[in-house]
Amino acid sequence: MWNETDIQRVAHLLKMKVAQFLDQYLIKDADGDWVYPATPCPFLTTADNTCQIYEHRPKACREYPHTNRKNMQGIMALTQKNAVICPGVAQIMEKLERIYN
Repeated sequence: MWNETDIQRVAHLLKMKVAQFLDQYLIKDADGDWVYPATPCPFLTTADNTCQIYEHRPKACREYPHTNRKNMQGIMALTQKNAVICPGVAQIMEKLERIYN
């Protein structure tokens, strides 16, 4: 998810107008949030799994996998989705399951 500050910062980094950046990289989802239209992220270099805009990445990427939130219960559906693609999140979910089951 991209906020307006993220969009402006990365558009500037790429020397693009905001409208051009939005057209090329993002779509609005059903909730009205700016997101990637598909995975993997267009800034991910698949050869070595690095981020091309790492120092300028959006807030959501800096906070990923969102496992340090005070109210984890509010994002459990997101956490379950992240566990499928992120081994670290999967391990956290397994620990939580052992503790609370």
